[in-house]
Amino acid sequence: MERVMLDVDLAMGAPGSDVDDGFALALALADPEITVELVTTVNGNTDVASATTLTLELLHRLGRPDIPVHRGAEVPLLRPRARVGSVPADVVVRDPRPTPAAAALVEHVRADPGELTLVAVGPLTNVALAIRLDPGFAGSLKRLVIMGGIFDEPTHDAAMPGEFNIWNDPEAAQIVLGSGIKAQWVGLDVTRKVRLTKDDARAMEASGREFASFAGRYTVAWIDHLSGNRAQAEESCAMHDPLAVAAVTRPELITWRDAYLQVETGDRLRGAMLADYLGSSWAPDGRARSETANASIAVDVDPAGFTQFFMDKLKEL
Repeated sequence: MERVMLDVDLAMGAPGSDVDDGFALALALADPEITVELVTTVNGNTDVASATTLTLELLHRLGRPDIPVHRGAEVPLLRPRARVGSVPADVVVRDPRPTPAAAALVEHVRADPGELTLVAVGPLTNVALAIRLDPGFAGSLKRLVIMGGIFDEPTHDAAMPGEFNIWNDPEAAQIVLGSGIKAQWVGLDVTRKVRLTKDDARAMEASGREFASFAGRYTVAWIDHLSGNRAQAEESCAMHDPLAVAAVTRPELITWRDAYLQVETGDRLRGAMLADYLGSSWAPDGRARSETANASIAVDVDPAGFTQFFMDKLKEL
């Protein structure tokens, strides 16, 4: 059984917001090989207050209000907040646990060193703060799985040269990379290949199951929102965050490659990442190279295998 802490910038349940983080939480709860021990929230897809309210609401819908939720960082370490969201008027505002997210992560890991996996599917601000609070935090994790980055191709977007989670707080990503833990990075190279179609979302909406109907409705709205920003209508959306959750118990769905990973913190290439696969000992200045792998990067995925796993588990909710 995998004991998991989930760090999210969840926005499912707000009109026009991304839904993959909500599916990630649902998948973690549906997987019988995972026990979700706590959830922390962070600014990212939405502001942290909205993320916290929507996370508590979703846990209520999923019948798991017992899982502790801790509110985290309101802003990135050095950057201004990128997005502010909203919460529908009919959503009940519930109170999270009083301990701040970073402190809660540290306390939980200190209690059981080497036993807990942290899955971070938002910007890495909370994770970096936990590392700063306790330099032994990263080394006391069983595993760190991160949804973030893009490694084998550019974003082709000068306004956001890095993947959003890393672009949002590149300084936090830099702290994580220097922490000594060899995290598993699940980036856009693979997450763009695993998708939920509008037809699947409509079928979920019509299923009569409480979570599926709710999630399907908001997925259709999210795909329509994506279409509004593009010349051609979208018929699917990527399941970025659920793939990171699937990596915990189904790592064989993903092809991994060790790398020495760096992140750009300057403004011009903010959040862009360089993955050195360490295939050569040669360096242009003639010096011996000293880098060793600090990351395991997802470079390929079995989309059909993931979709089967994802849909089968969601049917159990």
